[in-house]
Amino acid sequence: MNQKHINELFEIIADGSLDAEDIAAMSDEVLKAHTDAVAYLQADTGSQYQESYPLPLWEWVLLEQLEGGLIFHAPQVDALYAQIVDAFGDDELDLTVADLAGLNADAALAKVQEELAPTYSVVDFSQSVAREKQVVLVRTAKLARFLELSAVLGIHAAA
Repeated sequence: MNQKHINELFEIIADGSLDAEDIAAMSDEVLKAHTDAVAYLQADTGSQYQESYPLPLWEWVLLEQLEGGLIFHAPQVDALYAQIVDAFGDDELDLTVADLAGLNADAALAKVQEELAPTYSVVDFSQSVAREKQVVLVRTAKLARFLELSAVLGIHAAA
């Protein structure tokens, strides 16, 4: 695992909202979890990670680092979009959560993508342990590199 790849992945997702020191600290956590999962879990007694999860500890730690507005997850698209609206702030997006009512998941996601395009792409990212929809927003201009980095790291990502 290459710290440069993890840093770049975080930089693309953060899109300027985090400084280099924060990104370095986040990637250090991921590398610690990758290098020695047992020691990491012993040191992080508050971790909710379970060995039965369908993803390795380091990926779980990576996802935890994205909490707080960089990753969005919810059982339904309208709830997912409500989180995105909160991250952007009031009056930044024209599409409302109510506009998604009555649409199936695919149609609702298409509407969300249409709202965020051409600047952002909605990317299905990693696996949600709770079987929820889980996405990150990536600048469309950086999407190809993001998908490449995800593949190199072995993380599921699909636009």
